[in-house]
Amino acid sequence: MSEQVEKWLLKAEHDLIVARNESKIEGAPTDVICFHCQQAVEKYLKAFLTHHQVDMRRTHNIAELLTLCIEKDRDFEELKKRRIYELTIYAVQVRYPDDFYIPSPEETTEALTMAEYTRAFVMRKLS
Repeated sequence: MSEQVEKWLLKAEHDLIVARNESKIEGAPTDVICFHCQQAVEKYLKAFLTHHQVDMRRTHNIAELLTLCIEKDRDFEELKKRRIYELTIYAVQVRYPDDFYIPSPEETTEALTMAEYTRAFVMRKLS
C-alpha cells in the first residue's frame, strides 16, 4: 500500500475516532459527529481511488467519489444502495450558520452506521 493511501486511511480513522468518541457524550453535538462521519467516508473512498491511481478533483461530494469507485469496482454499488452519498450534506451544511441545520440523534446514529460500514467495506477492498 502506498504512503499516500496510508495517509488517507489515517485521516479517515482519525475522523471516525472523533465521531465515535463524541457520540458517547450525553448531549453530544450531532452536527460535529455527522461532519466527521462524512469526512471519514470521503477519505476512505479517496484512499480506495488513490490505491487504484484514479484521478479525482478536490471535492466533498460523496456521490461523485462513489461514481468513480463504482467505475473501478462494481461492488461499490452496495454503498450506493446504502445511500452513503446522503452524508454529503454534512460536509458544509452543518458547518456554517447560513444553512443552519442540526441533525437529529437518529440521523447521527445512521451517519455513524454508514461511516462504520464504509470503513469495513473499503478496508476489505484494500486488503
